[in-house]
Amino acid sequence: MPAASLSIPPLAEHVRTARLVAVAAARRAGLTEDIVDDVRLAVSEVVARAVLLHGSLGSDRDVDMVIRDDGHDFTVEVTGEPDPTSPTSHDPVAVAEHAGDGTGDGAVALALVHALVPQVEVGPGSVSLAWPLTAASV
Repeated sequence: MPAASLSIPPLAEHVRTARLVAVAAARRAGLTEDIVDDVRLAVSEVVARAVLLHGSLGSDRDVDMVIRDDGHDFTVEVTGEPDPTSPTSHDPVAVAEHAGDGTGDGAVALALVHALVPQVEVGPGSVSLAWPLTAASV
């Protein structure tokens, strides 16, 4: 069962809302403040990347975030499928090119996320982040 779920329009001003929800859920899960800081930054990067991708592809579909705490892991999954009618939405190269502003920002964001999060899975249209809920992290 999700601890929280959120759908936001693909607008930069809503990234803050996603970050606040993720931080509140991380604290509720009992993560230490150091890890909560990592959650804050990683979620900001992933949601901002999804919003940027939507904007560059001209999609107005919502970006969705689902947070789960199953007692073993705290996970955040961000999905934001671009408009399937867009010719670039099914082309991984085109999507990668649109993931940043042309300067490689999308790749930098994902590199930062990989440095902050123990388990990262990047799939077509989604990014899943997971932190273990161990005695050391709570």
